[in-house]
Amino acid sequence: MSRVNVAVAVADDAQDRIYEVAAACRALGLDHSATLAVVGVLTGSMESEGLAKLLTVPGVLTVEIRELRSGITERIQCRGREA
Repeated sequence: MSRVNVAVAVADDAQDRIYEVAAACRALGLDHSATLAVVGVLTGSMESEGLAKLLTVPGVLTVEIRELRSGITERIQCRGREA
């Protein structure tokens, strides 16, 4: 398993429920470190194998992954379903 740092973008129409979205993401394995409510982003880390689960959370728009391997940062963006 590989642990990755994650930024989860919350859809505009779900930003009034950002704390509920964060709780749902935590229930799926997100080690939640910050809620940036003003911009609608959650940050944290989780095992890469569980990332697809985050895209099933109502209100999640995109998931950005930063994986560190030998000092190299990779950025991968996965699009969630339209809100």
